[in-house]
Amino acid sequence: EGVVNRGELIKEGTLFGPYEGKFWTKDQYKELIKAKQESGNAWEIRDEEGLNIVGYIDPGRELNPKLNWMAKINCAARSSDQNLVGFQLHGQIYYRAIKDIFFGKELLVWYGNQYA
Repeated sequence: EGVVNRGELIKEGTLFGPYEGKFWTKDQYKELIKAKQESGNAWEIRDEEGLNIVGYIDPGRELNPKLNWMAKINCAARSSDQNLVGFQLHGQIYYRAIKDIFFGKELLVWYGNQYA
């Protein structure tokens, strides 16, 4: 589906978030995957040093368009196409616009090579 800017210019530096969802520990999330109940839209949450995965934020399979709109943002085909960057702050995920996003342009974030 994707998310397209249908309003005013989104200026570089604009923040979105936090990414809404339920926090699952690594072990809980492994069980969720085994049960085929993960949404496919989860973000890894790392420890304060950013070294180890401590869990995941998953918005669930039944997305609320108003609450979980960030889960609809597609992955850029190439890192150079992205106009948002995802980052973790205090255990939450946020997106920051890294360039101006004009009316009619799709919001795109780089999730990594395995998603492009």
